[in-house]
Amino acid sequence: MSMWRPLRAVLPIALLAAAVLSGCFGGRLAADEPAGARLQGTWKLNRAASEDPQQIVQRLRAEATKKIQRAINAAQAMGEGGPGPGSPGGGQGRRGQGGGSYGEPADELPPQALGPGMDPLRNSPTMHALRDVMQRSDYLTIRQSPEQISFDYGTIVRSYTPGGHSVVSSENGVADQTSGWSGKEYVIHIRPQVGPAFSEEYALSADGKQLIVKTHIGPFELQKVNLTRVYDATGAVVPNSGPSNE
Repeated sequence: MSMWRPLRAVLPIALLAAAVLSGCFGGRLAADEPAGARLQGTWKLNRAASEDPQQIVQRLRAEATKKIQRAINAAQAMGEGGPGPGSPGGGQGRRGQGGGSYGEPADELPPQALGPGMDPLRNSPTMHALRDVMQRSDYLTIRQSPEQISFDYGTIVRSYTPGGHSVVSSENGVADQTSGWSGKEYVIHIRPQVGPAFSEEYALSADGKQLIVKTHIGPFELQKVNLTRVYDATGAVVPNSGPSNE
């Protein structure tokens, strides 16, 4: 049984919110590079100046644990003292039929769902998106032309057409992807059919010596994640190494 099943009933709410926001998920992004927005170069992550993603992970884990525990408690209450036979949603043929506040039968929410060694974030779509960011290399090479901009993290390269729109694959299907310039920021929006919205903003610091990358995930089944990372310009050759561990 997936430990994330107690939260499954909150997904329609998240999907509804995503639908409401779809019309305002980022404004129109420009294709033309503005003056003073030359991001091209090789950059290295400055961990001391960046936010620590592990603090975000701890917050998400605490939130997920509370949600799952509430679902377990609600389902057990329905099974032990809920409606009796003949009541709406009652009957004891399936304990907790009606699923309590999360729409799950109580017999599908055992207390051991939060037992030793069980990670409440194992099946979290929000955590999966954040983990993808955390596993990038410390080095980032940006290549820029009027027709294309690419972000090379050593282990993965993503290329975009400024001002363009495309359909890309996502964890649970497909997603709408748009990217382009918003002022002097290069912005990427990814909105999956199912799952948390994802956006990134790349911009130079005021003195042009650092690259500021802001990542936004959700909100979906958990609260919105905001992560800011700072990169220093470097002339080092990017090593072809595996993802960093954080």
